Amino acid sequence: MRVPRGGSDHEPADAPGDDAELDRRVHDAAFDSTAGLTSALPFVMLPLTAAVALFLREEISAVRATVWIAAAAVATLVGVVARIRAGRSRRIGGRVPRGTVAVVAAALAACATVAGLGPWVAADGDPELVLLFTLFPATCSAAGVITCAGRRDLYAAYTVPLTLTSSAGLVSTGEPRLVALAGIGVAYAFAVAALFEVLHRSTLAAIRVQLGSDRLVAMLEAEREALTTAYEQLAASNERSIHLASHDPLTGLLNRRGTIDALDRLLQSRPHHARLTLLFCDLDRFKSINDSLGHEGGDQFLNVLADRLARTIEPQCLAGRIGGDEFVVVLPDHDTATATAVASRLVGVLAQPVHALGREMPSSVSIGVATFPSHGTTSSDLLRNANAALFRAKRAGRNRVELFDGAMQAEREAELDAEHALRRAIDAGDVLAFFQPEIDASTGRIVGAELLARWLRRDGTVVNAAEFLAMATRAGLLEKLTDRVLSQARPHIRRLASLGLPDGFRFRVNLAPASTDRSWRDDPLDELVRGIDPNLLTVDVRESAVTADLPAAAATLASFRATGGRVCLDGFTRGVSSLSLLRRLPVDEVRIDRQAIDTITAHPHDRAIVRSIIAVVREIGLAVTAEGVETGAQADALIALGCVRQQGHLYARALPAEQFETYLLDRLAEGYVASELATDVWQTGELDEGDGR
Repeated sequence: MRVPRGGSDHEPADAPGDDAELDRRVHDAAFDSTAGLTSALPFVMLPLTAAVALFLREEISAVRATVWIAAAAVATLVGVVARIRAGRSRRIGGRVPRGTVAVVAAALAACATVAGLGPWVAADGDPELVLLFTLFPATCSAAGVITCAGRRDLYAAYTVPLTLTSSAGLVSTGEPRLVALAGIGVAYAFAVAALFEVLHRSTLAAIRVQLGSDRLVAMLEAEREALTTAYEQLAASNERSIHLASHDPLTGLLNRRGTIDALDRLLQSRPHHARLTLLFCDLDRFKSINDSLGHEGGDQFLNVLADRLARTIEPQCLAGRIGGDEFVVVLPDHDTATATAVASRLVGVLAQPVHALGREMPSSVSIGVATFPSHGTTSSDLLRNANAALFRAKRAGRNRVELFDGAMQAEREAELDAEHALRRAIDAGDVLAFFQPEIDASTGRIVGAELLARWLRRDGTVVNAAEFLAMATRAGLLEKLTDRVLSQARPHIRRLASLGLPDGFRFRVNLAPASTDRSWRDDPLDELVRGIDPNLLTVDVRESAVTADLPAAAATLASFRATGGRVCLDGFTRGVSSLSLLRRLPVDEVRIDRQAIDTITAHPHDRAIVRSIIAVVREIGLAVTAEGVETGAQADALIALGCVRQQGHLYARALPAEQFETYLLDRLAEGYVASELATDVWQTGELDEGDGR
């Protein structure tokens, strides 16, 4: 039996003036115990009295049996009220109200009265039957000693009506032996009361001991937290010292020493066949920018670019500033192709104009690439060779990427060919609209589908979606691809709507991350919903798509919602300011990113993050859905955390439009059949029950 703590956790239990508070808490705890033990008692009385009355209907008066059952019904009603009041008091915490105690006492008195009426119910019958019914109050009297051990007032409310009612019932028979038994019953009640007093004192003493133990545990916990805080502060101070020694004070990135030390550690810990790529980045014409803005403006310019660089690379990668306008990025586990993609993305990000000292300044960067172990096995070799590649990039026209060994040229040509192939595929209709179902994991019902793009080559092979979508992003084709896929999907969506979709079914459409290029003030959703009922659509937007013009984005999305559409904040665990966007954007739901789902069953920290996200989202009244559910363990974990709307290969892969229509109709048919079977079973049960009557 747990006792709630009250007052200061650091105040000793025997402090002056604490006795009254301690007594109150002991009595409140005793009340909780009694209320919990007796909460089911009223619900037993009515079935028990009805069963006994039915079984002995030939032996007892029908009128008295009816009165007995009615009294049991009243006791049940009072017990329900008492249980609700007691449960609410425990949830609210603090002192138990007197009204609640009175209601629980009334419930106990009502139950005791029902039990005590036993001898009276059988008073018209044989003495043996009366003796049988006398077992009710005798047994209940003994049980009351245990259930009400913590509270004298509740025990009195229980035993007094029990004793008086049962004795009166025995006296009403007029049988001398039964009248004498009534006197014995009163004496028995006093004996049981003496036993109760002993048990009552022992119970209160046990509660006091537990209360003292809880107070001691709280004090120890407070001391432990204080020590932990002091240790964390010391550790934080040490970390700050180490950080200052290895990081650039202007940008917060690693300085030259920190970059080389980190690179050396990575190289020493890696086998000879492991992959690692180094990017040597140098700002183009920074001297002229520094001359135009001065040192303050130049520092601000560098800060902006350093922040962009740090946000663009993955968390496991390293970024450092090793000179005035020179940056190094280390990419562990990246081969030439992936490193080139990162470098190309950096060129695009760092080429965006920078606002410094109220002026918009152009920006660009050249990048040289060197790979371990092909281009060197030490930090100095990699830096030297990457710097040589950087020089060639500068000489070739700046704002570009060059690989040290020259093989980059062939790879870049292949990349350009792939981009041209993608452009031709989009124009030729080889990029098709696929639908991936979304499932309510708690019921198995299909509740929606996501519209996806898949590149089907003429030879029948399917290009990796992540690969060609990244290619489309780099080539600036993502919006064109989205428009083309929507054009293909519209007829299928209208057809499925005409066939009849489940209530609440929606098609999910991803708004291209590059939508910031298409001004929000031009309302890009107008074209998206053309020819489709907005009530069938959910639009996924990422943080990166709205931050450039948040007011216009919020207004456009609000207008879309007003027509019946829904807005989902996608990739919720990936954005750095997603929580603030929940307040600033008109959002109906959030979507947990697949990166968090992948490790939800492996890493307790990731599970805690997902749990917190779901709790926050549901607290403010938004829906939550998850993508990338691949295993049953992931699905079960999400269900346990409160996220039942799920999507992933565990349920179904992305399907062509025709296959998805078949899949949807099959699932709807299965649901209909299951519903019909359930209805038939229910109706059959009703008929059987009626025949039995």
